[in-house]
Amino acid sequence: MTLFLLLFLFSLCYGQEVIKLDIKKAYQLALNNNPEIRKMLNELSSLEAREVESKLFFLPNIVSGAGLIYNSQRDEWEKPYGISFLSTLYEFRKTISKIRSARLRTEMQMEVKRQFERDLKVTLLELFVQAELLAKLTEVKREEMAIAFVRFDRAVQRKELGFTTDLEVFRLEAVYREKRAELRKAQYEYNQTLYKIKKLVGFKMNDFIELESIQFEPKRGSLDKEKLLSLAKENSSTLKIKRLLLALYDQKLEESNRLFDFRLQLRGEIGNTLRTGAPITKAYSQERWRVGVEIIIPIFDPATPFNLIELGNQKRSLLLEIDDSIKQLELMIHSADYEYSYLISKLDYALAMDKYAEENLTLRKSEYELELAFDLGYAMAEKSESERQVKKAKYEIMLFLAKLYSALGLDPFLVLEGSHDFIKPD
Repeated sequence: MTLFLLLFLFSLCYGQEVIKLDIKKAYQLALNNNPEIRKMLNELSSLEAREVESKLFFLPNIVSGAGLIYNSQRDEWEKPYGISFLSTLYEFRKTISKIRSARLRTEMQMEVKRQFERDLKVTLLELFVQAELLAKLTEVKREEMAIAFVRFDRAVQRKELGFTTDLEVFRLEAVYREKRAELRKAQYEYNQTLYKIKKLVGFKMNDFIELESIQFEPKRGSLDKEKLLSLAKENSSTLKIKRLLLALYDQKLEESNRLFDFRLQLRGEIGNTLRTGAPITKAYSQERWRVGVEIIIPIFDPATPFNLIELGNQKRSLLLEIDDSIKQLELMIHSADYEYSYLISKLDYALAMDKYAEENLTLRKSEYELELAFDLGYAMAEKSESERQVKKAKYEIMLFLAKLYSALGLDPFLVLEGSHDFIKPD
């Protein structure tokens, strides 16, 4: 009965469909399901609505009302009522500026969204790489645990025959338990990474996924600093957002400087004394309806000079930030060339160690005997670990380039195309 139950559970586990997932499919799923993306889309939709509203400035504001007011001069209760509308026809040298300001806010939010999408690609690359390296690590730890268990088990047998001591048995058991714990930790971290990917792309936690390996071969050479810097100045989200904000300050300054420019508005009323909107002038008793065109010219606004000072200071500070951001990009790109060279040297070391491990494994296989079985097992584990280190070194280079491209406003997935347009051969 127990055997039947185990087989039944086994069939349930492997009967579930396995979802194959590559990096580009994962990105598309994340775009559709990620809550941060949807939140940004909502914010972008709100700003676009505000932009449309700024272009429909001429639509009237319509109110209706009624009241009861005591007039002491006439010693009677007046009963005002009516419907009133007020429509701004044009604000001289301000209307276009307000429309442009609304458009700039929308463009800034769109740029924030584009940078988030680039960051999302980097995050997925990191998770895919982490999952693959952890899968390889579990393979290494499983081999190490198997060797440690065989040594421990043999020591137990030798102890029973009187050929070794309890101290040696306990020491080898501790080694085995340590390797077993390391295997469990690697398995835990691997599955936790899979859960993070599922959450990011919108899968259920109990879905079975199979990740497609990312193929990447680095190119030896140096980074084309001039080309990267030129593209960074044009595409960097940080610079784009700050330049849009600078243009927004210019529009606000233009609006604040137009204090004495007139506003043309249309007013209409049905009723007696109901009026809304500036200027609040005396309303005469009336019957039926009234309509007219008004010109409003502001005379004095005490807040205007202070607004101009504040906006001017903000603009000057932003210009300093833009200049500093350009210098920061120059620092990043020039430093990146040295980091890339360092990562290539790490790869060379990993490749050399892999050659050594391969040769050592071949040697152990050729001289295999029962007494040397442990040497062969160690050689197999070392070979698996050297393969993992080579993968790790290559993926470090890939992630370095992906993060660099993202920071410069370029597509991080350029690293997957294998073109290496920004690397010059030595």
